Amino acid sequence: MLKNILNSFKRADFNLDNWREFPYSAYTFQNVTELVPVQAIEGSNNSALPELLDPNILLREYQIAGKMQASTEFLQESYTNGLLIIKAGAIVGEYYANGMSLFAPHLVFSVSKSITGIVAGIVLKEFGVDADSKISSVIDGTEGGAYEDATIRNLLDMTVSVDFDESYASKEGVYARYRQAMLWMSREKDSAYADENLERFILSLPKGAEDHGHRFLYKSPNSDLLGLVLQKISGIPTPLLISQKLWAPAGCRTATITIDSKEMARTAGGVSCSLHDAAMIGELMRAGGNVNGKNLLDPEWVNDTKLHGDTEVWARGEFFDSFPKGSYRNLWYSIGDGDFCAIGIHGQWIYINPTKEVVIVKFSCQPKADDDELDRKSLDFFRGVCQVL
Repeated sequence: MLKNILNSFKRADFNLDNWREFPYSAYTFQNVTELVPVQAIEGSNNSALPELLDPNILLREYQIAGKMQASTEFLQESYTNGLLIIKAGAIVGEYYANGMSLFAPHLVFSVSKSITGIVAGIVLKEFGVDADSKISSVIDGTEGGAYEDATIRNLLDMTVSVDFDESYASKEGVYARYRQAMLWMSREKDSAYADENLERFILSLPKGAEDHGHRFLYKSPNSDLLGLVLQKISGIPTPLLISQKLWAPAGCRTATITIDSKEMARTAGGVSCSLHDAAMIGELMRAGGNVNGKNLLDPEWVNDTKLHGDTEVWARGEFFDSFPKGSYRNLWYSIGDGDFCAIGIHGQWIYINPTKEVVIVKFSCQPKADDDELDRKSLDFFRGVCQVL
């Protein structure tokens, strides 16, 4: 059915104002470069996950939302473009739809945040910067706004008190300004914000009513600002920084990241990469930061990310009902029972179960940006797969 829909429209049918909507998203999430300017995150192409495919994994039924459901039925129901299941570093299951393939690029949305979090762990240690440092000690222009007295740690753990409505469905107001500033949405030439770039928009945001650090508040501009902070600390443009510190050393192939009119990289959601390379990042985290017998990441930082999220801050936050045993640290979710993950809207996942040595990557084009029902079903599926591996 979806294949027929994809064949029914042409390039002229989608644009900056509808490209994130289904059914166009089945194509555009894999072809962001046709709409938004990008820069390359250069890779090294020197590693490949071995394949020990087990066809039975995706021929099984799993208990999803309280009933048994066939794998392929669930994957179609959840608008999956591609899926990889990794066991102990080898690909044991794969699924592709809508022209997707192992090394094809796909927009990962907020999985980009978790990638940025890893780079932050590397850069802060290398340049001797304490995560509790004020943002204002690194970048100019924070005076009078939300970030004037916030810390880098607040950015990493989403505890900035900022007056911003993370409303994905909105096509007007502050979220529309945000999309326009990142060049993800068209804007009127005579608009007061016609020339607004991403940095200017973010630094204009006012502080919220409460103190920083009080509760988890999921606000994407925090992670875009973190990318700029890391660029200022290192003196290296963000795409090159990600390449040098993480992407190439991990053996990933070249990816892209969207940029604004000033070439500021959208580290909160602009990365497009392959299923394979997202799995490589998941494997890096599962293995405690180790690649080919060497520590690319500080193992203590990986443990901090998995184990040291503030559960009280999380309990006061907006995602507690989704993950009652959860926490958030260094832009990664811990969701209980030792599992942790990176999550992006429209159904993007890197799910990691260290105990079972399993990493699952899922790229999707779910019509709703945030779909709690499909998220719960996805977790049921992931956990079911882990039980049989």
